[in-house]
Amino acid sequence: MINLLKYNPHWEKGFRYPFEKKREVFNFLLKSLSKRQIVEIVGLRRTGKTTLLFQVINHLLENKIEPFKIWYFTFDEEKVSLDELFKEFSLQTQIDFRKEKLYIFLDEIQKLPDFQAQLKVYYDLYPNLKFYLSGSTSLFIKKKIQDSLAGRIMEAYLLPLNFKEYLYFKGKSELIEKPHVFAYEIEKEFEIFLESQFIESIFITERKDRKEYFYTIMKKIVFEDIPQIFSLDNPEILWRLLKIIAQQPGILLDYQSLSKEIGISNKTLSLYLFYLEEAFLLHKVFNFSRNLITSERKLKKFYLSSPSFSWALTDFCDKGKLVENFIISCKNYKFFWRDSYKHEIDFVEVRDNQIIPVEIKYKDEVQDKELKNLWIFSKKFNCSEAIFLKKTLEEKRRIFKDLTIKELPVYLA
Repeated sequence: MINLLKYNPHWEKGFRYPFEKKREVFNFLLKSLSKRQIVEIVGLRRTGKTTLLFQVINHLLENKIEPFKIWYFTFDEEKVSLDELFKEFSLQTQIDFRKEKLYIFLDEIQKLPDFQAQLKVYYDLYPNLKFYLSGSTSLFIKKKIQDSLAGRIMEAYLLPLNFKEYLYFKGKSELIEKPHVFAYEIEKEFEIFLESQFIESIFITERKDRKEYFYTIMKKIVFEDIPQIFSLDNPEILWRLLKIIAQQPGILLDYQSLSKEIGISNKTLSLYLFYLEEAFLLHKVFNFSRNLITSERKLKKFYLSSPSFSWALTDFCDKGKLVENFIISCKNYKFFWRDSYKHEIDFVEVRDNQIIPVEIKYKDEVQDKELKNLWIFSKKFNCSEAIFLKKTLEEKRRIFKDLTIKELPVYLA
């Protein structure tokens, strides 16, 4: 017999989970309550996925949903089939899951063998069941669910904190509300934020302890999570790749020379980088071309998924590169641009068939010469607008030749 009350303390009268502050994605989860599809929360370890599940449960309780019709279970400690689990829930709550409207939260579900096939049966047979899933990384859910549950899944992608969320969780939202009053404090907090992009790390005061916190997260993913799902001979190579990329966020990787240096084949290198991407530890960015096949064939840039990871793995101190790493961690851009003359743009946003070049300089003043590459790119790809992210808080538009450039503070990315 499973002690389900241990996992469902909200069954006790008046109980609420003690998580008041919410991530921005929480509103998406509330809107999804009325949808038929399963909701999966994907993202890195320690970004707050389980907390989000508890917050949705709190919302249901506050809206008078009967506590015993909200079922939560984590497969972190016990591995039971969904048949066994549902039988136990029905027995202990005296509720027939085949007839009642139930909200079911399954955490760490990747640890249940063949969970996707089991879940598909319950989803298809019992439309009264609303499922929320989460896992320690999306690596497992993403790989296993997409094929068998195509069309049945809604995804909530939980990124590391943006700067506004960081200030909110730190209790300093007033800084960004009156930025010109608190300009010095914002700059100071932003540079701490680059080393503290996860909620728990905000409250770790010693830098060496913060480094250890992020180091431990990456170690668990590389040496525990990835080997559980992918067969690979040497996770130490994954670790080495992370350290290489951490040294230079936005590094252009030449697969052939790097594979020789490490002593593996091109194919193995490509596969190991894929594993790190699937575990959300890496961002790969393609050199922009209107022809996507051409983009695939060119050199690619790589970043770790948080500047805090890059900082933790090295003695890296180039704030400009960490800021660039921060932008990709929040924006998830797919492209950069570099031509044969080495003109380069940090990122290219493709939105609603509009191409927008994005340049980042963590400095106060922008010189005209630093806008030249934006103009060259815009001429080549017929862009009417560009974005320049900078250190100062002032937002303005400037015209460079015939190009309109929005100058925005990096803090609001």
